[in-house]
Amino acid sequence: MSGSRGFTLLELMWALVIIGIVMILAMPGYGRFRDTMALKQANAQILQDVRRARQLAITRHAPVVVRFGAPPSISNITSYTIHVDTNGDNVRQASEMMTVRNLPNTTRLSAVTLTPTDSLSFDTAGLLRSGTTGGRIIIANRLNRRDTLMVSAAGVCYQP
Repeated sequence: MSGSRGFTLLELMWALVIIGIVMILAMPGYGRFRDTMALKQANAQILQDVRRARQLAITRHAPVVVRFGAPPSISNITSYTIHVDTNGDNVRQASEMMTVRNLPNTTRLSAVTLTPTDSLSFDTAGLLRSGTTGGRIIIANRLNRRDTLMVSAAGVCYQP
């Protein structure tokens, strides 16, 4: 057996110790990266869903209501609903389409400042119904980093 030599147990132990140290140093950065990506995902999800609700109002020829949380809650909200209100009574009937959306695990709506306080209501033209003026939706992650979405009085959702 000439020239064939493996690693000793001591060399393997040192390699494992070095790998462990690198992993310990990398984990906090990965956690922050994951939380930042969850915040971006939540932002994109809400932006897309508000735009989808506006489009549904136009294509279904029915009012659509996006309701954030359970009234009167306006902070720390983790889910919202999209309701196609075919008869316009603001009450969900069994025959009406309603979608419940949950935000990614480490995110929440830290503040919803809309008029009325918790919802956006689109008419059949895709504009906000009278009495609904839009406002601001603030999304936060568990590190309390925040992102803001604005909804104009016309019902257009955008990132400032």
